[in-house]
Amino acid sequence: MIQSVTCILFLLGLLLPDQLLATTNRMITLTVPESVLSQALDKSLPIAIDTDSSTLSGAITIVKISNLQLQDKGLSCRIALKGDDMHLNTEIGGHSIKLKVGSLQLGLQCNAVLRFDPSKQLLYVKPVITDLQASSTAAQGDINAMLMAFLNNREFPVKMKQMEPLIAETSGKTINISMNIVDIHTQQGTLQFDILPQIQCSGHGAKKK
Repeated sequence: MIQSVTCILFLLGLLLPDQLLATTNRMITLTVPESVLSQALDKSLPIAIDTDSSTLSGAITIVKISNLQLQDKGLSCRIALKGDDMHLNTEIGGHSIKLKVGSLQLGLQCNAVLRFDPSKQLLYVKPVITDLQASSTAAQGDINAMLMAFLNNREFPVKMKQMEPLIAETSGKTINISMNIVDIHTQQGTLQFDILPQIQCSGHGAKKK
């Protein structure tokens, strides 16, 4: 769904070095405050949404994200969407019909849960719409029903890019520290990345951890 956001999220780790806390099992937690995440999302706008659907086609873009609140096991926010060249795909009497909707503007309140797949390095965002207001040139009921079916309870994947390794040279050795994300979750007021570092050494007397 939102690949451009991932780069910003990882840059936050460089901007907030004091937020890195090592745990006893060598895990590192990167904590991103709610206010910082909100600013990062604002700078990434507008964000295009993949409209790969058999019932809905066109260009849907997130133009505003407001009232972001991070909670335990989820988040909530208000989103403003813009749709261009929208069409509803339906079937009547065995014939496929493409109804032109045109442009539309949407305001919705939603909750969302996150699920991270470490093997694929994919963050899945699943919104649950609690309020939807639409303005368009087509029938209000049809628009609401189609958009609810398209957006609601659907997991949108976000590809997480590999973090750049830390490299240091000392006493004839090169130390390479790779950062592997093993989980992403929310807590009250924060977004947290659980990172497992892997250390490799090359050169005379080098050992790998």
